[in-house]
Amino acid sequence: MILDLQLQVMSTMLAAGLVIGLNLTLYDRYITRSGSTGWRWVTDGVFWVVQALLVFILLFNVNGGEWRLYVLLSILCGFAGYEALVKKSFIYLLGIVDRVVKWVVKVITSIFTIFVFTPILWIWKLILLIAIGGFTVFCRILQVVGRIVAFPFRPFIQFSRKKGIFFAKKIKKWLNLLYNRE
Repeated sequence: MILDLQLQVMSTMLAAGLVIGLNLTLYDRYITRSGSTGWRWVTDGVFWVVQALLVFILLFNVNGGEWRLYVLLSILCGFAGYEALVKKSFIYLLGIVDRVVKWVVKVITSIFTIFVFTPILWIWKLILLIAIGGFTVFCRILQVVGRIVAFPFRPFIQFSRKKGIFFAKKIKKWLNLLYNRE
């Protein structure tokens, strides 16, 4: 292998080690560690398989997939360089990004609440108010119509109520006499 190609492979693998360090920091920060160790083994396995595929694809594109000792050393040096030089700054940057993302989510949910949810809630309350108010008005109209229609028959209704009460008292007295004989 010529020297230019070896330097290209070495710089690519240094960058791959740096990217593996970045990915490891992201993985440790955002993958929650639950009590289930079985699930942790699965996620760790998937993470490292993806990292190995990343390195293999890069190496295959640069030199056809030839693996040498300096390739492994370059990856380790890239990872060590990340740990020594970049990790603290990257974690600080992630903290800033987290705060910005939380602020943006808060703003978007506030805008959604103000411009979408609140008008829908107002429309729903208006519909309920109209429906309930309309039902109340409908009941009042029925009462008025019932009084107007029943007005000519009012004397007969009052007479039948009085006679009903009169006859009910007579029936009650007769039943008491019937059942209370001794």
